[in-house]
Amino acid sequence: MQLTNYEGADLLFVEALLKQHPDTNRDTLLELLKTCNLSFVLEGINRWQSTMICERKDSYVQQSQRYVTMSRDGYTLPELGEADRAKAEALIAKVFALYEEMSQLKEAFKGRPKREHYRYGIPVEDARYILPLAVKTNLSVATTGDKLLDWFRMMKRPEDALMFDDIRKALLEVLPETVGKWMDTQNFSFENQDILQQYYQNDLAKITPEEPVQLLRTFKEPELKAGLGSLTSTRAEAPSEVLESWGAEAAEKAKGVTKRVMSYGHTSVAEQCRTTFGMMFSLVTWHQQVRHRLPNTFRESWNCLLTDENRQPVVPPTVKEGGFAETYCALVKEVQEFQRYLAQNYEGGVWRYFLLNCQQVKIITSTNARMDCGMLQERICNNAQWEINRIAVLKLAELRKLSDILYQYAVPSCVYGACKEGKMTCGRAAEMRDRYRLKEEV
Repeated sequence: MQLTNYEGADLLFVEALLKQHPDTNRDTLLELLKTCNLSFVLEGINRWQSTMICERKDSYVQQSQRYVTMSRDGYTLPELGEADRAKAEALIAKVFALYEEMSQLKEAFKGRPKREHYRYGIPVEDARYILPLAVKTNLSVATTGDKLLDWFRMMKRPEDALMFDDIRKALLEVLPETVGKWMDTQNFSFENQDILQQYYQNDLAKITPEEPVQLLRTFKEPELKAGLGSLTSTRAEAPSEVLESWGAEAAEKAKGVTKRVMSYGHTSVAEQCRTTFGMMFSLVTWHQQVRHRLPNTFRESWNCLLTDENRQPVVPPTVKEGGFAETYCALVKEVQEFQRYLAQNYEGGVWRYFLLNCQQVKIITSTNARMDCGMLQERICNNAQWEINRIAVLKLAELRKLSDILYQYAVPSCVYGACKEGKMTCGRAAEMRDRYRLKEEV
């Protein structure tokens, strides 16, 4: 692993201030750090590290396993005993062998292959589901100084410190000495996972493979909230007075106001509606989900993936159709047994190197309607990756039960305008309009 392309000159000003005023308190420094820009690339880190980093909600660009074919020597391993390392290497060799076999091309091909170009009809983006998080990746990062402090908090967590030691040391080598030392020596408090799991356990229990998208909570009358919000900025009367004047027609009047205001392009009123969902999907989709940085999200502990022996992996449809499902699932089971062995015999969470892309994780996420519209516009597109597309379609169905107006435009651009995919267009705009336009519009 190496850190390259570092740029962070803004931090030199903070460095100078810290030297002049070493007793500057934390809050003041954080205010200064908020406008300090820095950029760097992490080359050769593993996918577990990049997943944890991307959960920090900064700006990232990552090497995509959807488009880039992974090399069988492109992985990292933790410190293990000789026999266990040999076992780990043998397992990863089996994983890569299956990955390569499933994603064989019929013949040499230039450009981005389509499904029909693969021998078994399994594109590399589906074959990747069998890969472990030990696989190397490159991550380009743009962030600010105050956000970097959260990185150090993450890297100093007792259960994660060993896994992040290489990145922490690399950052300390490039950061101004005083700034780096200040960040590295902060006293951080860490959440109690037991309390968090207890708080969320009822919600998490509702999420199942059969119903992977669950609407858990929302406001009673979301359109009323949005309608009153629409008038708050333009009416002299207080919202309570407006509501009283509407009387028994409040719901219908609010709906009309919301529809009119949003038709003008003032979609910010949709932020008055919030929902909390529970979802379950593979680590492939979780990594795509965290790229949407606005939602407030709780991810269950990684240990849940270790201890829940009944939780089944995601098997891509193409893997089933290609005749590899039995081999695929048998290998997943073998790797999971090794995960449990490592967890029992090694400290520091090193078993997480061997988490597989296909293993499923549960999350609880809170968003507003405006956020959801933006996310679903991307993910319901036919060019979206198939699993997150499936999750997005299920979520839209639940959201439109709440309000067709607030979620009218939570659909791909082709439904109400032109396709934005350019040469990559699926050519099915008419079908998408029939499927997603509201009934009264058809």
